[in-house]
Amino acid sequence: MKIIILAQEKENHTAPIQWALERAGYQVACWAGLSWTEEQQASLLLGQHPNMVLGRHAVEPGDVVWVRQPGDPGHNPKVAEADRKFAAAEYHRFYDSIAYMLETLPVWCINRFSASRIVKNKAVQLRLARTCGLKIPKTLMSNSPGAVKNFIDHNPGRTICKAFAPHLWQSEDGGVAVNGTFELSREQLPADEVFTLAPGIYQHMVVKQFDVRTVLMGSNVYSYGVHTANNALDWRRDAGIGNIEVEIIATPGDIESGILAFAKKAGICFGSMDFAVDMNGQWWFLEINEQGQFLWLDAFNRESKLQEKFCAFITALEGSTQPLEEREGLFPSFIEYEELRRQLQPKHEPLDIAAAAPGSPHMSLEP
Repeated sequence: MKIIILAQEKENHTAPIQWALERAGYQVACWAGLSWTEEQQASLLLGQHPNMVLGRHAVEPGDVVWVRQPGDPGHNPKVAEADRKFAAAEYHRFYDSIAYMLETLPVWCINRFSASRIVKNKAVQLRLARTCGLKIPKTLMSNSPGAVKNFIDHNPGRTICKAFAPHLWQSEDGGVAVNGTFELSREQLPADEVFTLAPGIYQHMVVKQFDVRTVLMGSNVYSYGVHTANNALDWRRDAGIGNIEVEIIATPGDIESGILAFAKKAGICFGSMDFAVDMNGQWWFLEINEQGQFLWLDAFNRESKLQEKFCAFITALEGSTQPLEEREGLFPSFIEYEELRRQLQPKHEPLDIAAAAPGSPHMSLEP
């Protein structure tokens, strides 16, 4: 068995996980995604015994494929201008063939491509969560000025606005801006045309005690209370500058049951969920990222041991119900990786592990 990670080797979760797995004696291969270079080429041979090769790595029965963060398919830049649209479409179709084909092979995909494509949809997430017994805030997704005004007018509480996906703007002078969640009142609404420039998500604001990041690994559910000094509406900015506290907390039984039911319906085995806990102690589901950041929790709380747990999870048999704690001791920690990087990396270069924190300018844009 080998672990194939679909991501750049230096990606902020791939590098430490690969290091930990190899330190424990496992074979790891990285494939950055489909492109025209030799390292990113791929081949599918279909016949009596299907064969798949990703770069220099053959996909074999029993392998584990972690679909972490492959790059978008890229065609050869030398293709004629008139053929670029065709080449780009062919590369995307070929990648889809690869991703869906993996689901038919005797390998374990974390997560399956078909499931990940569905669960990335914010509306689907909220709908599934609600049907699985998890509380969700009243939500409107729209680009209609009238619908937004009506939602705010009939919302008895406060309203927040957020984007469908994180985005980063970088100015010519090196400045960086990242979109985030903000409160929106009737008096602050812009001209109607502004609503049509980009759709948005409008949601009843949960007045919270604190936030929760929950990590799902198979049948294992781990929750962490996230606290900021001013109980920030969006804690990711504070996390990016290290201004948060993370505590290990118990997941209420009904919440854990809802999460596992959600995972079963969605067809996923791994993901990071965000909840808000209100003043009455009720947990409200906000969203899930099926490949969301999780190693930053180890940086803020050394007892979380999520790197060790994830390595135990990814090297177990698919569907295993063995507690990950029974095997986590086989793998080195994220803190050990961090200390090694500090020793080896020149002082004038930023540490790659800083990118593991949500809100960091170096992070993946997925929270």
